[in-house]
Amino acid sequence: KCQSNLTVMDRIAQLGKYGLFDARVPRYTSYPTSPQFTPAIDAAVFQSWVAAIAPGSRISLYLHVPFCRRLCWFCACRTQGMASDDPVRAYAETVLQEIDLLARNLPSGVTLSRLHWGGGTPTYLSDEQMGDLMHHIRRWFQLTDDEKGEYSIEVDPRSVSAGRIHRLRGQGFNRISLGVQDFDPEVQKAVNRLQPEAMTLEVIRAAREAKFRSISID
Repeated sequence: KCQSNLTVMDRIAQLGKYGLFDARVPRYTSYPTSPQFTPAIDAAVFQSWVAAIAPGSRISLYLHVPFCRRLCWFCACRTQGMASDDPVRAYAETVLQEIDLLARNLPSGVTLSRLHWGGGTPTYLSDEQMGDLMHHIRRWFQLTDDEKGEYSIEVDPRSVSAGRIHRLRGQGFNRISLGVQDFDPEVQKAVNRLQPEAMTLEVIRAAREAKFRSISID
């Protein structure tokens, strides 16, 4: 064990010689990254970015749902626990407006080949709210077919039933990513995420039955 610790420390020291720890860098969860979005990024800049997309391109779209029923203590993503659903409803309405804004500025013939819902917990939204958003996306964007497109969603196994998994598939999602941090109950307690192994396996079984093309563990 001592030798193992020394080896790790030696590796850290070696990486330090290359300047790896000399500067703070952004977490690349999106592009452009959060620090790039300043008051200088106004409507004109946004429109110029979107207008630069070539007509007929295949693009990707990311939707972020920054809400959770209960916060995990390790998480560094932009999210918050909610005691009321009012802010969630307001947020969903704002996302609808954002989709309108984006679609009106896109060049013609653009195809949506990848869609990803992340969070937070995207399934914090109700079936109705999620259905409205997916319907709105289809209204504005031409989606590639199920075999060629990648339409994914992050799921907290604690927040969904087998029936919800099947409904997600029916709404057009074909890839699913399950949040699983550890199966050790002591670790789960330490990170404030109690999630029995059987619960995770039940969601995996439901996703297989629903014919999701891809099931991954996050």
